[in-house]
Amino acid sequence: MKKHFIYLGLVISALSHAMEPSSEGVYLEKSVISTLGYEQSLQNTTKNIQIITKEEISEKNFKDITEVLESSPLITITRNSVGESIQMRGSGLNSKATVQVLVDGAAINPVDINHGTLPLNSVSVSSIEKIEILPGGNGVLYGDGFTGGLVNIITKSSVDKTGGYVGFRYGSDNERRFETGTSVKVNDNLAFIIDYSKEDNDTNRDYENTKNEHFNLTSLLKLSEDDKLKLQYTYYNKKSKTAELLTKAELDANASQSGVDFNGSELGQKYSALEGSTDQLDRSNLTRNEFSMNYDKNINSKLSLNLNMSYQENKNDVKTKESTYANFGTMIDYREYYADNIGTFTDEKFKINPSVKYEYGNDSYLILGYDYKLQKSKRDFENFMDMYKVYNLDSEKESHGIYAFNKTSIDKLQFLQGVRREWTKFDTTKNSHYYHRVTPGFINGGYVDSGLKSDKIKKSMRNDSYEFAINYLYSDTGNIYTRFEQSFRTPAPTEFQDKVDNVYAINDLKAETNQTIEIGLKDYAFGSFISLNAFAGKTKDEIYYEEVTHGKHWTYSNLDETKRKGFEMGLEQSIGKFVFFENLAFVDATISSDSTNRSIEGNYVPYTPKTNANIGTAIYFTDAFNTALTLNYKDQYYLDKENKYKAKDTVSLDLSVNYTLNNGLKLFGGINNLLDRQNFDQEGISNGEQVYDPSSGRTFYSGFKYTF
Repeated sequence: MKKHFIYLGLVISALSHAMEPSSEGVYLEKSVISTLGYEQSLQNTTKNIQIITKEEISEKNFKDITEVLESSPLITITRNSVGESIQMRGSGLNSKATVQVLVDGAAINPVDINHGTLPLNSVSVSSIEKIEILPGGNGVLYGDGFTGGLVNIITKSSVDKTGGYVGFRYGSDNERRFETGTSVKVNDNLAFIIDYSKEDNDTNRDYENTKNEHFNLTSLLKLSEDDKLKLQYTYYNKKSKTAELLTKAELDANASQSGVDFNGSELGQKYSALEGSTDQLDRSNLTRNEFSMNYDKNINSKLSLNLNMSYQENKNDVKTKESTYANFGTMIDYREYYADNIGTFTDEKFKINPSVKYEYGNDSYLILGYDYKLQKSKRDFENFMDMYKVYNLDSEKESHGIYAFNKTSIDKLQFLQGVRREWTKFDTTKNSHYYHRVTPGFINGGYVDSGLKSDKIKKSMRNDSYEFAINYLYSDTGNIYTRFEQSFRTPAPTEFQDKVDNVYAINDLKAETNQTIEIGLKDYAFGSFISLNAFAGKTKDEIYYEEVTHGKHWTYSNLDETKRKGFEMGLEQSIGKFVFFENLAFVDATISSDSTNRSIEGNYVPYTPKTNANIGTAIYFTDAFNTALTLNYKDQYYLDKENKYKAKDTVSLDLSVNYTLNNGLKLFGGINNLLDRQNFDQEGISNGEQVYDPSSGRTFYSGFKYTF
């Protein structure tokens, strides 16, 4: 497979010696919002940034945001039983806390890191204007949790004329997706955008299924020439049935099986299930509602105001099964059976972020900002493995942050400085009534009853971020920059509690702090757009989660120090009807110091692939007919900090084809994983054995989209 990869790279390199002059300014004209919160040109940024436009999303027929992001060499998507995580620059297992996903500036990451769901596909791709991907720290502007990077999904914010669209897609694994929407321009001062989509999709494994529904309503108001208001409501529902990971023996026997134990045989031939169904498929029903507001006002020619507000609620009703044990009234007659876990996980997030920008010279300005964030998470169980009459956890995390960012331009030199201070408070209450059927029958009817117990956790922290950068515009098309940044990540409220041999304990987690130095270059030269950068950094007190036995034994701890270094490269060339692209990201992430376990020093940070890459071409045969072929490669990575277990690399060759008629009808199709390689959506460790979730092999899709 690597031979195919290298061969295609050589072919592309050989072809990329020339480029039409008209394409020179394509990348330089792209604008970026994420780096400062205000729009600026790509050449004026001091960070490596990948911009994925709505045109690229359409040409490659991405059905959802997961597919869009998986195509980026800067990103690795990992999965577990509660959904997906985005990893950048070796951010590792806890990337849901260090790589933030923003929708129009509002982070959608869960408050409850381990049991909360990242609602990655809660935005329809048809409503997206562009996606900005920024690896590395962004702590000054955004604060807590932006140590690994950010993905900013920017939705449409203008309507030129009234129109709409309708589309349908059908594919392998019984994929069915319907979408429709409209943009209504009432007058020059008022417009509405509505998007709706619904999807039903099986997987390559028996009995697994996912259903998604999305609705978005956006109101655009122009209050005056200097006042713009964007109001948005988003609804998202995802229902899924997922199976446990397969052992190697199960994988070899039948990779499409779910491993569901319908008759209780997994618990041994001697005993069958005592009660209820033995269908262990995990069931999840996630409902998400979000209200957001963005207000822009030009106060005068030098001073402008931006105000962002958002409220989000994610409610996930889950039902899972796990094996537990009970007795029938004798001293030694214990038997295992499947017990239900029925509960609800709820996240609530409120944020308000006003900022002002003062322009005091040619491309020189000062930004002052404040943000307030209130985050709440709840766990409420109706039944928890037949172990609790009452189990609920209420957590609250409140923070205040102030920041300043200055940019001074002197001829071709730009100097940037930023600083933030943030105060965070934690308040958690856990109520539990342990009532478990585990003891001989003559003691309390066979139950252990410890009564109602209440625990409280109250903590507070103060953290700082700062950034310094120099950008040199050495030509009309090129810039070279260097930057240094410190950013931080505080624990999630639920991370302050360990469970060791079924006994809960409060830990003393500290915030992790990341320091990174970076140098980079962007230019158009030798017939190609070029983006190159190298970075090196260290993280002190990195928060690490280790699960020994699921539901019974886990711990959170701070690794003394981890180090990351690497480079990222992006190239793109246009030759007649061809566009070629080559992208490579490399990171070396190691545990440099851990006083509690010296034996792991020098090991690689788990869930951090070294190399991600993609190469490919888009061919524009005519204005109406185009195709794209992309080869994606994701490297192997370790699953544990002892580096005993390693996940397999991922290789996928994907083809998309589009034909657009003059009447607005687009016909499209494609083949994913053209080489039919066995890849894995997820790999993990269970009871000292590596387990697998195989992804689909070669899949096909086709559909249409009519725009009017």
